[in-house]
Amino acid sequence: MARRRGQETIRDMALSLGVVMAGVLLVALFMPRGDGDPVHPVDTAVPLTAFARSAPFDVLAPTDLPAHWKATSVRTSGPSGTTRTKTVELTIGYVVDRPNNRTYAQLNEGNAVDAVKRVLEDRPVTGTVEVAGQPWQERRDDAGHLALTRQVGDVVLIVSDGGGKGAASASDLGILAASLRPHVVP
Repeated sequence: MARRRGQETIRDMALSLGVVMAGVLLVALFMPRGDGDPVHPVDTAVPLTAFARSAPFDVLAPTDLPAHWKATSVRTSGPSGTTRTKTVELTIGYVVDRPNNRTYAQLNEGNAVDAVKRVLEDRPVTGTVEVAGQPWQERRDDAGHLALTRQVGDVVLIVSDGGGKGAASASDLGILAASLRPHVVP
């Protein structure tokens, strides 16, 4: 009799486990899945226009970038500090999305005096390059990551590869730098 109870207990546990596993299988089968692409493009038009309206300088914005350039982040900071000077900054991150090769590039634009030091730390000028008829300073870090910098009056422009894994090529940074045109506020 004790043996029979033991068999019934094992059978009941196996049935319970089967019911639980069937439930897990159903949940896994019908669970919504993402499209698998971690790149989520963002629209830069509204934040860029708002930034251009508040900036105390003429804003340069990327125009006519190839279709495989996807803006994935945009961040602006407005006037800060207690002085009369309005310090503003714009950062746009891009994924350069080619088949089998996805890289990252970034634009920083602003009038902060310490922008280059804050964004690039102590990265020295390692050369100059002409992009669209304008001189840009090349700055490479010890790992070979590249940034192009240019100062136009009080405005500092930084086009960089982000300094991490998947960094954009020098030619891609040139494409981004060459695309900068005055932003017309509607």
